Amino acid sequence: MKFGQSPRKEWRSSKELESAYNPLARQLNRLLILDHVWKQLVGSKTRFWVLKAVKGDTLYVQVRAAVAKNELIARRQQLINELNKHFEKPWISKIEIQA
Repeated sequence: MKFGQSPRKEWRSSKELESAYNPLARQLNRLLILDHVWKQLVGSKTRFWVLKAVKGDTLYVQVRAAVAKNELIARRQQLINELNKHFEKPWISKIEIQA
């Protein structure tokens, strides 16, 4: 430690550590839940519908076949509603399809 520099804060309990990393842990938990629920909802279609990213309230899905794209377009709103049931507040409002 250099002269005049304030000492580095040390955690005295797991509660202090948790509060320091809570936003990161919350986001990670949401992503893990999203991945699990997605696999449960779409089942065997995970071969054709691959989660690529989440940015804000938009879910980006890569589609590997034209027929699968048409089905995803038809089921888009239903999937959004089902996904949002698993979160405290509605998170996903849009699904973007990538070829």
